[in-house]
Amino acid sequence: MLYLKKYKTVSLFFCLGTNMLFSAALGEKKFDVETGMVRFEISGGGHFTDDINISIKGEGLLRFKNWGVEALVEENYEERTVGVIKNINKIHICEKFENKQRFDVDFETKKILERPMPKGNFKDYYLKDMVKNGQETIAGYTCDVWEGKGTKKCLYKGIPLLVENYLLGFYYQKKAVEVKLNITATPSKCILPDFPVEKFALFKTNIKTKGIKPPKEFSQVILNISKEMYKYLEENSLTEDDITEHQKRALIDKLGQNIFESQKKFLPKLLDSMKVARACLQQAENKDEANICIRDVIALKKQISGDADNQIDSWDETNRTKVLDTFDDNIIFLESKMKCIRAAKTITDLSICVK
Repeated sequence: MLYLKKYKTVSLFFCLGTNMLFSAALGEKKFDVETGMVRFEISGGGHFTDDINISIKGEGLLRFKNWGVEALVEENYEERTVGVIKNINKIHICEKFENKQRFDVDFETKKILERPMPKGNFKDYYLKDMVKNGQETIAGYTCDVWEGKGTKKCLYKGIPLLVENYLLGFYYQKKAVEVKLNITATPSKCILPDFPVEKFALFKTNIKTKGIKPPKEFSQVILNISKEMYKYLEENSLTEDDITEHQKRALIDKLGQNIFESQKKFLPKLLDSMKVARACLQQAENKDEANICIRDVIALKKQISGDADNQIDSWDETNRTKVLDTFDDNIIFLESKMKCIRAAKTITDLSICVK
């Protein structure tokens, strides 16, 4: 599998705000170019509260042949939350598109989901409710700009060179930085792992099913909530100026729901781990034993925030006292906040708890 950075590969099909990008019609041309490769730069971010920000950074690669009927996408993608709450979201996905079928790798369950593509014209679906509004030059190519509610796309011969989603100060951008067209098609480098394949029937109706997972990618979350908001405004004959501050806060909390749920599980685990480490440290006789004691705490912190330091360099009486006091202070702090954390229902609530 191709790796674009040292961290995990994230493979999404363009991150175009939807996964339903290829129609079921066999051999239907998606692009007006037979083969090609597009390399993207990914960025984004926003503010949940005065104390919590999110930034998005990564890069992606699209390769296609047969006029886009067959396509592969790979991305390295990271969403980093900083402030009173630290959180890193890395997602490992590999997707292939072949004629009428799409294959999604679920690395959590170690399965491959085979799905039929939605029926209908690709361009009509992809540009639904969008209006053409001029042109831009991206990576040396002049593309047609299409704009809709909370989204913008720029296409060159049907190939997306720019995708932007934005809502309430949050944004996601995927912009081409290198484009090579009419290249020699090569075998797939996005090798599907040896996982069992399960057929997953989707796209037939709009009825919600238990098998559909809520999106983890913040780019997709922005788009989904944006659609909900504009649908509500349209149904009630309202405009964006009519949204109250209370409604804005509710929408922002929905944007941060995945981060909130991750932290609400993490903080009690961290407290329990720190208590175990503290008891172990009390008995440690040297720095090697002390570092073994804090190993699980460090692993937890690295998993959620990327912090990998905090190794104990010495275990003389002064440093031993300092380390034990630090653990005592943090344990007391978390214990005092745990009732509030358990009662928290949104990322805003959690921000207030852990200040």
